[in-house]
Amino acid sequence: MGRGMTQRLGVTLAEIALVVGLTGCYEHTVTVGAGAPHGPVVYDHWQNFWLAGLIGHTRLDVRSICPSGDATIYARQTFLNGLVSGLTSGIFTPTSVTVRCADGRRSDVELSGEDLAGMAVSPRLLDWVDQVMPERRAEVAAAQVELLEH
Repeated sequence: MGRGMTQRLGVTLAEIALVVGLTGCYEHTVTVGAGAPHGPVVYDHWQNFWLAGLIGHTRLDVRSICPSGDATIYARQTFLNGLVSGLTSGIFTPTSVTVRCADGRRSDVELSGEDLAGMAVSPRLLDWVDQVMPERRAEVAAAQVELLEH
């Protein structure tokens, strides 16, 4: 192999290494509160960074995105992000950020038997049944009457 061929092979290998390096993937995971790794995705956007990620930052108000305060945040450079970064020679380096939240419906509330009985006979329960499962309204109303009689 001649000197010119060896030099050309070295340049080609360096170019391949550069392309692979610029299109490499990484992922960071941040757990907030109890986390929600399997919760619904509530935020999924590209964040803009410049000069190989040296310029730019992302600030997310987790409380406004996840009222429960429990979230899992994934910041990653996908293949597509890396490809865009490679095509711009690292000038524009986007990162994908995804936030999964706990749905906020769970809480540590203790209710007494009296509390539960009061909820069961509340007229608001019938309003809720009308909205969610109107076909069961008569059944719930009859159960409420029976509870009130006892």
